[in-house]
Amino acid sequence: MKPALKSGAVLRGLMVSEMKTPFLGALLDSIGMDFAILDQEHGSYGPDMLASLMAGFRNGRCQPIVRVPEIRRDAFLTPLELGASGVLVPRVETAVQARAIVDFCHYPPSGSRGVSMSRAHTRFSRVTATEYLPQANAEILIGVQIETAAALDALDDILSVDGIDMAFIGPSDLSVSCGISPKLTSPEMAAHVDAILAACKRHGKIGALQTTDWETALSLVPKGLNLISATTDLAALQYGMTAALTALETAPRAD
Repeated sequence: MKPALKSGAVLRGLMVSEMKTPFLGALLDSIGMDFAILDQEHGSYGPDMLASLMAGFRNGRCQPIVRVPEIRRDAFLTPLELGASGVLVPRVETAVQARAIVDFCHYPPSGSRGVSMSRAHTRFSRVTATEYLPQANAEILIGVQIETAAALDALDDILSVDGIDMAFIGPSDLSVSCGISPKLTSPEMAAHVDAILAACKRHGKIGALQTTDWETALSLVPKGLNLISATTDLAALQYGMTAALTALETAPRAD
């Protein structure tokens, strides 16, 4: 998915934190989703459940990105070994953190990820390390979440780190950190979003956003927004069922 994003394509997907069916990947494929962010920060996915979910994405076009809970070596190793197309890291606030993330995700010489070849991430193929390691380093999508005032202050330092591919805007946490409205159309939030996307352009990074304000998100595409997480699994279920119940309000009810 990284080459598509780098070429300017706009990818659409969602954040998933509670769905636990191994058919999730096939379901999202059937409706044309480009990616799913499997959330280990706020969600309840342990290693075994993550392995089950990831297997369901194996043969489809919808790509799995894993949001890790924190910056810790094993937090990256498990999803990468299971075949994640990318990782998303919450609350990144310094270039030091950004460099540690790249180090944990990349094989030598650009990182220190341990080598174990006969696993899901290689599809259990007999590819050699000489062939595979450079390819894996080039293909893995590494995203950092810009969601605090401290991250805004260090924005250029963070995005100047080689190996960081994407800045993911989290309006909810950013609004709390900055004491402003989370609405993308509010003047303060709009200014921060514009600043982040401008920094992405300066440093050749991908701009990304979590939002249900789809109209505003589309207006940000010319400014450098290329990855839009347009809902969550829980929100989609709530909105879908609410719409169904509203449509059926006139139906007779049992006493």
